[in-house]
Amino acid sequence: MKYLTGLIAGLCMTVTSLLAAPAPATVQADIPDAMQHMVKAPEIDFANLRDPFASYLARVAPQGRTTLHENRMRLNNHKREKLEDYDLDALKLVAIFSMGGERVAMIEDAQHKGYIVRRGSYLGKHNGKIEKIDADTLFLVEQVLNPAGDIIDRQVTLTMKEVNE
Repeated sequence: MKYLTGLIAGLCMTVTSLLAAPAPATVQADIPDAMQHMVKAPEIDFANLRDPFASYLARVAPQGRTTLHENRMRLNNHKREKLEDYDLDALKLVAIFSMGGERVAMIEDAQHKGYIVRRGSYLGKHNGKIEKIDADTLFLVEQVLNPAGDIIDRQVTLTMKEVNE
């Protein structure tokens, strides 16, 4: 019985509060207009958008290749050497010795033919120029493309390997 009395009292209070509520027009005036804060999206030029699934390198590589070709033409004012036809992976540094007061190196190509090179000689397909020859290392600078398509200098070293490898 106490439960039923509490239920009826709660129901009476709810009805009373609903009757005493302000008019719907007053409630609507207190709510801010959600549309007044909307931001208009910028216009998008879909014709010139980059495809997110296309490779960036594939897009800039042709541009970089032409730039690289132009620079190689400008930089290739030296007599082309035989070792410039080989990739550096195909060349092997077999000896470093002193000749006439300067260090020189012997490079072996894929056909096991030896060539004598010195500071200032060119080798490799990327216009690599020998900058320095140490006791067991040959340092050269190559020109390669970076991901943006620009030509950069890359330091490369060739080291002597053990004969019994």
